[in-house]
Amino acid sequence: MAPAKANYQLQQDDIHLWIIDPQKIMATPELFSLLSTSEQQKVQRYRLDKAKHTALITRSFIRLLLSQYDNLAPQQWQFSIGELGKPEVTNATIPLRFNLSHNNELIICALCLTKDIGCDIENLSRKINVNAIAERFFSKQESQLIKTTPTQFFQYWTLKEAFVKATGLGISQGLDTFSFEIHEQQEKHSNDNIGLFFDESCKEKDAQNWYHRLLFPDDKHCIGLSVNNKKQTDTKPTIRLFSEKQSASLFAF
Repeated sequence: MAPAKANYQLQQDDIHLWIIDPQKIMATPELFSLLSTSEQQKVQRYRLDKAKHTALITRSFIRLLLSQYDNLAPQQWQFSIGELGKPEVTNATIPLRFNLSHNNELIICALCLTKDIGCDIENLSRKINVNAIAERFFSKQESQLIKTTPTQFFQYWTLKEAFVKATGLGISQGLDTFSFEIHEQQEKHSNDNIGLFFDESCKEKDAQNWYHRLLFPDDKHCIGLSVNNKKQTDTKPTIRLFSEKQSASLFAF
């Protein structure tokens, strides 16, 4: 059992982003015991071994991770689903907010205080018909851009996914009711030179409330991050990306 001792602190403008490969973590009875009864039942319902393993690691990962920031043991965390379908912790002693995303290889978790936050990760080499998807789901401006620069598809996709997760409205908001503009990258492994625009049907109205960043943890993956920064529009969030090794160390208990 992991000790109930907070090892990390978040300031108001901090975002911590953790990343892990679930296949490198061994499934153990100790991890399973961290989950609530309902979580254990959900894990057991998966038929494929890989899906069951990923579900176990994902749910234990968030519990172990939250306990790095608050003085609760991993098995003590309680969760609820908010009005807009977002999972939230209900018994934290500090205003922790989090969001999870995973693909076939990696799991990421973004944490902050108070703010609405969303994240998404994609494999840049995934083979899909980017033009067909962009034409169906993206705004007209984005769809036209993807036709000329298809290599940017996953950057736009992760940003759009992160944004609808942060708002809590999901794809029901309509992915074509808002548009991103990704400008020239200013840093090697990240880019926040990003514009956001809404059309009249979008439920969100003030693009200035939102901060967005793309991160490239390696040559294979792209992470999109969106956070509601309306109370600190003049201050960029400070983002710290933890390595897979640091994330894996959480399971050494």
